[in-house]
Order: sequence, then structure tokens, then C-alpha cells
Amino acid sequence: MRALDGIKGIGKATLAKLAQLGIYTVEELLFFLPSKYVDLKSPVAVLDAEPGQLSLFEGEVTSVSAPSKRGAKAFSVSFRDTLSDKQTGFKATFFNQPYFHDSFYEGGIYRILGKTAIGEATLVNPVFEPADKIRRLDGVMTVYPLKGLIGQTTFAKLVGECIAEFRAEKGENGNFFADVLSKAHFPSTYEEAETAVSALASYDVATAIKIYKNAVSRGDNARKVLYNLQKNIILSFENALSVTPTPSQRRAFEEILADLTSPLDMSRIVSGDVGSGKTLVAFFACVAVASAGGQCAVMAPTELLARQHYEKFVPLAKAFGIEAALLTSSTPVAEANKIRNSLADGKTRVAFGTQSLLSHRISFRSLTLAVIDEQHKFGVNERAELQNKGASDVLTLTATPIPRSLALAFYDDISISAIRKREDAKTCVKTSVVSDSKLEEMLSYVVNECKRGRKAFVVCPSIRDYEGFETLSVNGFTEQYSNILSEVPFGVLHGRLSSEEKNAIMDAFSGGKIRLLVATSVVEVGIDTDATIMCVLAADRFGLASLHQLRGRIGRKGEPSQCFLHVKNTTPRALARLKVLTECTDGALIAERDFELRGAGDVLGTRQSGETLTPCLGLPLTPSVLRAAKHLPQKEEAFVTELFRDEFAPDVFAAFTEKICGLTLNS
Repeated sequence: MRALDGIKGIGKATLAKLAQLGIYTVEELLFFLPSKYVDLKSPVAVLDAEPGQLSLFEGEVTSVSAPSKRGAKAFSVSFRDTLSDKQTGFKATFFNQPYFHDSFYEGGIYRILGKTAIGEATLVNPVFEPADKIRRLDGVMTVYPLKGLIGQTTFAKLVGECIAEFRAEKGENGNFFADVLSKAHFPSTYEEAETAVSALASYDVATAIKIYKNAVSRGDNARKVLYNLQKNIILSFENALSVTPTPSQRRAFEEILADLTSPLDMSRIVSGDVGSGKTLVAFFACVAVASAGGQCAVMAPTELLARQHYEKFVPLAKAFGIEAALLTSSTPVAEANKIRNSLADGKTRVAFGTQSLLSHRISFRSLTLAVIDEQHKFGVNERAELQNKGASDVLTLTATPIPRSLALAFYDDISISAIRKREDAKTCVKTSVVSDSKLEEMLSYVVNECKRGRKAFVVCPSIRDYEGFETLSVNGFTEQYSNILSEVPFGVLHGRLSSEEKNAIMDAFSGGKIRLLVATSVVEVGIDTDATIMCVLAADRFGLASLHQLRGRIGRKGEPSQCFLHVKNTTPRALARLKVLTECTDGALIAERDFELRGAGDVLGTRQSGETLTPCLGLPLTPSVLRAAKHLPQKEEAFVTELFRDEFAPDVFAAFTEKICGLTLNS
């Protein structure tokens, strides 16, 4: 690492200011990347500008006010937006800058860089240049988070000096990296900046992946349980079924069997849309493990789904002589005690339940397999709890792989079995986004359809009202729209109801006594009806995985169906996420798009949404960055690994990889 005191333009005063920014070496200055890039090639219309963000405009001066003689000596310039067909106007106000007044004249066309506020088209102290004499407002402008300590132009000059120093010191081997740094700090186009930043992010992640692989190669995930599996277990399982498995289900059987006989513990996701037969694949894993002497825990997010799985598994359990049990919070005390004792002595081989299976009161004699249904409903902690009880092999089921799992798959930590629906399985669900202003119109349409004999769900984000969403809870919604709802038989379903109440309501809905069901996302899984309409209120508050699952509750018999996604938040980001569902029904593609829009989630911990950053440079972690990091040329990988190891403290990478691997790298 090279000190800064020998770099041209850096004296004692500048060294002190850089120190306040945490910059002490050439490498640290080079890695102090712009916090923002502003594309100055293409001005935007004022009405298209995002409030609060730097934007470049072009306008023709229509009037210039005289400077005030007191106070801030302000003056204003009114412009006609030259990029708008509607003769839109905007204004620029200059405070304490009277010397700019004579720079403007009526009819003159200018480029103006500044920020607009929400609901206003006024710029304060913007940067400007005549449109026919552009010098600064062209190309790409970089903005560094300098806290006012150093000027942007001065800092850019220091960066240029450091890049030259870096290139001279590293020689030919480091030229490729110096080129990337140059493009990141001095891009000629916005696309060039984006490419350079992604390259730096991939270098950052590549170092962590290399450490990760070294840690994994130590054998810490070596198989802990050896099974005495039946030779023809797949054939025996298929012979016990009342249906013929699909080719993709058979392939999943074989992949699971290979995992259970491999030198490493199983960590596999079974990914497939609603109706593709994921549960049958999980049942095969349970039968294989239980027949070989192990115990299995099947954890579902709701009691309804846990019971549904248990009832479907019972015939298979009898065919193989396996004892299975259902244990939930509503299981009678005496029966629950009996089941717990049976699990502790190993008599019960397969336990179905909800998070109640994680209770410290439940112990297994030989738990080896954990099956987690609806993966996006559980976090890392739940999986860890089952592993702490002995489950070294883990199989998770999902209709939409959550972004976190996609990220881990790139790290070779999780394998994926993708299964597809039967060719004769048809779904015909049209998905639409509905604005808040159309909410009552949508409800009237749904009620009228229910009068004609159709069934519908209205899903609310919560049970009770709370500030900001008073009309969107189950209670608030049914109260506010009681006049509309009363026109058809409707019911209410949520997690606070007793099991008996839930079952009674679902029976009434399935039997047609209830035509419209107002519910929370408790209906997301384990609900199999002939409903053909789904309305999700405040859909922007749900993850894409949840919305995809909710949509899967309708059209299950192949009838034309409609899914309405009501939205209050109409920001571009929110609408972009929901648009994915209107264009795509493939769960894997939805997950990939969600990954791109939201980030990987916290690969290291328990947070599963939001932007994730690389370990050292703090750059966005995206699918393309991960792919590039996995496939760096050997020469580049060797160079950046050494560079990053030298520049960043080893514990940064140790923490990153330790949390992924569950290892202590110094042990």
C-alpha cells in the first residue's frame, strides 16, 4: 500500500481532509468511488424528472427578474421547457449570485443542471451553460461523497494522479485494473461507468468466493449420516403411488438419492410452480430417509398446509410401514405429549407441523432430514433450529426461489431441482395492476361476478387497522365496504381464528355457501378451491414470491381467472416489480427478476430483501456481478485477490465467508 504524501497535489492540509474521509493510502483513494453518476448526454423534460434527483434540463428563457437589493440578492429566470410538447415552464432561482444575472437573455437556450422538488418545477442555484457553448454539462458527471471537505474537481485531479501512480507501480499486470478504475472515475458514457462499477464489484466478490471455496474444501460440510438406502427405493416409491410421476419429478428423485449417498450433506431446493408436484418429491425424500432409519421433520408455514401434507402422506406411510404424526399448536395436550415421546424414542419417523416443531420441548432421537415447505415463509434462523436438532440434510420447497437462495446457489452452497407441471395441467390467469382510485370499481366488478356464481379472494395485508393503512386491514376493509360486500355471501379468514373456525369457513367457501373470502395471506398456501378471482390489496407491500403464490390459489381447475394487484404506492420501483407479474408466470424467472430489482437479500444473515452490497467496496450485488465473479480469467482473479487481501483487513473476508459457510476460518 502506497502512502499519499508523495502524490502530486497532496500537502499536509489535504492529507488531513482526506483522513477525515477515511483515506490514507493510494488504494483507499482509488476505491473511494463516486456515489452518483449523472448522465449529461440527454436532457429530460421537467415533467419526467425524478424529484430530489440531479437532472439535466434544456429551456428557452422567457423572462428574467431583477435582482433583489436586500438579503440574499436573489433573482429568478423563467424557462420554457424545449423538450416538452405542452409548453411546460419551469423556473431557476439564484441566491447570492447576482453576477450570473447578465448571463441570461430572453430567447436564449440553456442547459440547466439541478434538482426539482415534489410538486414543484423550481431549481435553486443550478449549474447552467448556453446550449451552443457546452463545456462542463456534457458526458457523465461524477459526484463524490466528500462532505464539503474537498472540491469535486480537486478530488478528481487527485484520483487521476493516483491512477497514474498505480499504473506505474503495478506495471503491465495491473493495467487491466487501472483501466477499470479510470472508467469508474472518468467515464465517457453512463454505460461505461455502469460496466466499470460492475467489474469492480465482481472483483470484490471474486476474492470472497475464493476464500469461501478454500474453506469449503476443508470438508466441514462432509456427510454426517450414512444411510442404508434400499437399492430400488425409487421403483418401490412409484409403485406405491396412485399417480405416475412426471419426468422432472423422477429426475428430482434421482438427484435426492444421489445427494443422500454423496460425501456431502444435502442442501437442495425443489423449485416448481403451484401444481407441479413439489410435495410428492418431498414425500420421496421422507420415505427414503425414514425407511433407512432416519427421522424427518416437515415444516409448513400454516397449520392448514401441515395438515394437508400429513393427510396426503398417511397412505404412503402405511405402504412402507412408517409411523408419521402431525404436531401443531392446536394438537390436544395428551396427544401432543404422546407424539413428543414417540419422536424422542424414535418410533415416529416423520413429523409434520409448523414452527411448533422448533419448540425446545420437542427432541428427536435421530433427526437427519429437514423438509421446509414454502421456503420464502421461513428465514435462516428456522433452518438453523432444525439443523441444531440434528438435521444435517435439508430439502426446501418453493414456487419462487427467494433472491437469497439464488445468491447462495451461485456460491455452490445449494443445488436446485426444477420440476415442471404436467403437460395436461393448464392455467389461464390474467394479472392486472389496479390503482387506488379504481379500488371501489374493482370491488363492484368482483361482487357482480360472485353474484353470477364465481368465487373470489380479497387479500388484505393485515388483520387490524394501523396508521397509514386504515382501509386495507381485514377489519377496516370489511367495515368500510360493508355495503358492497353485503350483496354476496362473504366470510373472513385470518390467522387469529381457531382451527375449528378456519376449517368451517374453508368448508363453506369450498361448498359455495361463501362466495367471497376476505383474508390475510394465510390463504397463500394450502388452499385448494375452484376460485377464479384474486384481489390483493396494497400488493406493493408483498414480495413477488408471496404474490406469485397468492395468484396460484385461483384457476386451479383450468378456468379463465383474474388476479388484480391493487397498489397505493405508484413509484416507478413499486410499479416495475408488479409489472413483472403481469408479464410472467414462470416462478424461476420471477425470482431472477426480483433479484435484479431488489438485490440478493442478506446472504450473510437473516434479512432477505433489500439491496445487498459487496463485502469491501460496498457495491450492489446483482446476478450479473455474481456470474462475472465466478468466471473471472485466472490472471485477473489472482491479481485482484492479492490486491484486495493487501488493501482490506483479512477479517472483512473472514466475516463474509464465515457467515456463509458456518465456519471459523482461523480454527
